[in-house]
Amino acid sequence: MKDTLSAAILVAGVLTLLLSNAPAFGQAENPCADDLAKYCDYVEPGGGRLVRCYEQNKNSMSAGCIAWAEAAKANAASLQAACADIINDRCDFEKGDPLEMLDCLQSNYVDLPPKCLKKLNEFKSLYPQPVQQ
Repeated sequence: MKDTLSAAILVAGVLTLLLSNAPAFGQAENPCADDLAKYCDYVEPGGGRLVRCYEQNKNSMSAGCIAWAEAAKANAASLQAACADIINDRCDFEKGDPLEMLDCLQSNYVDLPPKCLKKLNEFKSLYPQPVQQ
């Protein structure tokens, strides 16, 4: 149960960060920016609200936004799966803060198993700004 909850928190949280263009993942251009402004402008990010708004409105959003957001969810899920042992042993899920989760992986960087390290580096290459410490 904890693993399922952990995966859901990480995936939803990372998607929230990506959709909101948080500084830790600042892209030059977010393909969802216009759609989110149109459909989710009233939503305050946090607590999964932005993700819920995206999910409720994704059928009306642009194909580019949907493809990007779904790829981000898949990338976050892949990262969580590859790093589940480290995340469960060393990272605090109580707060549900995905930035803290990524910071936790970064702070354990030298101890990460090769599979986790590879996925973390792939994830960071997709969203090029480094995780802030």
